[in-house]
Amino acid sequence: MSSLPSVFNDLMMAQQPIFDANKKLFGYELLFRSSDEEMANVIDGEGATSQVLINLCIGITELEAQMCTPYFVNITRELLMSDAFFPIEPKLVYIEILEDQEITPDFVEAVARWYQAGYQFVLDDYHFDPSYTQLFPYIKMIKIDVLATDPEKYKSHIQVLQKKKITLLAEKVENLEMYECCKKLGFQLFQGYYLQRPNIIKGKRITSGVESALELINELQNDNISIDKVTQLISKNPTLSYQLLRVLNSPICGMTRKVTDLKEAVVYIGLSQIKKWAMLITISSSSQPPRELFRFLLIRAKCCEALGIQENSDNPDADFMAGMMSGIDLILQLEKQMVFDQINIDEEVINAIQHHQGPIGLRLKKACALEQSDWGYIGKLPSNEKLVLSRSYGEASLWADGTLKSIHM
Repeated sequence: MSSLPSVFNDLMMAQQPIFDANKKLFGYELLFRSSDEEMANVIDGEGATSQVLINLCIGITELEAQMCTPYFVNITRELLMSDAFFPIEPKLVYIEILEDQEITPDFVEAVARWYQAGYQFVLDDYHFDPSYTQLFPYIKMIKIDVLATDPEKYKSHIQVLQKKKITLLAEKVENLEMYECCKKLGFQLFQGYYLQRPNIIKGKRITSGVESALELINELQNDNISIDKVTQLISKNPTLSYQLLRVLNSPICGMTRKVTDLKEAVVYIGLSQIKKWAMLITISSSSQPPRELFRFLLIRAKCCEALGIQENSDNPDADFMAGMMSGIDLILQLEKQMVFDQINIDEEVINAIQHHQGPIGLRLKKACALEQSDWGYIGKLPSNEKLVLSRSYGEASLWADGTLKSIHM
């Protein structure tokens, strides 16, 4: 990945390809990586799984072009049975059930529930333990570690699985001899060093304040929460807002139309999915933007919104979006154009940010001028516009301070 720009220097994850019998790419298994590119070093299984999902869906990498193939993701018992089950399009993912799971009635019930929702399950490192047969009605594929479990000794068992029309995947195929043996025994898919080692995926991690995500989760426990309330909560954190927009624009949850405000995004995704993403973001969050930078961005966004209201804008939320996204590059430490390439924002809002075009752009220009003490520009404004701008900026400052206090930044 040496072609990645310097900003893509955060270790994201590793991926190892899976091939069919003709050595044609079938999909990828995503593997957690922390500070060591070669080793997984997984201590917290739930956190590792969540981080992989967050990186895949809302981290900025060059993975987008590969999303036409399915991904295999390990998942812990806790995550499978919790409300934080990841919101990924079922056809794009195979969920691997780890080999050390205790097969209990409630676990089987959880698998059945998500199977009915369209998700595909894989038994990982299967060693022909009879207790796993309870899961067979919901299993699409079985992976056998052919280093640990000699397939030649289990010919009859393999034939039984083939009669059940379960796809067999040979894992840890280290040489040509083992590849040919597994192929002869009827394995349809293959993974291992003989075919290709895992390769490291680097990119830019995008984190969100834990407090904001927790606040959102807590509020979402209320069954009567309104779309407007959810939009208000998300608006308090520009990075969380950005993550939401990235979800919309990712290959996993792509939109065919542009988003002009957060409320539209919340309506499109739905409260259930918002809750799931907030939970995953909470698990993987580890840092916060500088308080003062965060404050200035909130003031700018709220000032733009207030100016839009004063000027009878049809959609003041779009003004808020423009103000907020105009500085998101500073928080994420990315070039602004790179940010816009990753999210689905209406062209009018982008032009307002980049070139101060249109009514939204002019309102953003006024807010930025006051923020930067550009008295030459402000002095040329009519007296009534100066008064409105001053009042709007002052009210926005009070709102930003209250917002920061409410999320304990």
